[in-house]
Amino acid sequence: MPSQQHMPSDDAQVIDEIIACARYGEYKELLECMKSQPTIYLITKSNFGNTALHMACANGHLEIVTYIIDQLQQLASSPSTDNSKIALCINIQNEWGNTPLHWSALNGHKEVVELLIKNGANVHIKNKAGRTAMYEAQQNNHEKIVEYLLNVVDPIEPQTVDENIEADEKK
Repeated sequence: MPSQQHMPSDDAQVIDEIIACARYGEYKELLECMKSQPTIYLITKSNFGNTALHMACANGHLEIVTYIIDQLQQLASSPSTDNSKIALCINIQNEWGNTPLHWSALNGHKEVVELLIKNGANVHIKNKAGRTAMYEAQQNNHEKIVEYLLNVVDPIEPQTVDENIEADEKK
């Protein structure tokens, strides 16, 4: 993924502005900023390895997360773009190995977690501390997110009471 470390200072300044808009939920400002910028700037890493997607997810800005994912999907639909690169963007890790899913789970943003999962976020990625997004949610008492992620990892098949009784009788 691109990093601003090797960019001209004007580009680095624009990327910092995009990341700040995502962090603080400044949707209109982000749209204005992106009018004249390439989509790749939405997933360009800051000096700490964070992207606009990381910041929007960490702070629960669903509208901005949706916008970024939509932009990435439009980029993916271009004949010159490999769709697997979009999954890499959703699962992009910062300097500490955290993905946007880690941050949204850690901070209790369930709708953002659900949106990321629906768009290819990998629940099995561990950060440099060896923690998954589910672990981070559990450590911060975000039980609804833990339940959701558990169901993503191991979906529970609904059974009727009669099926449960029959299964117990066969034991």
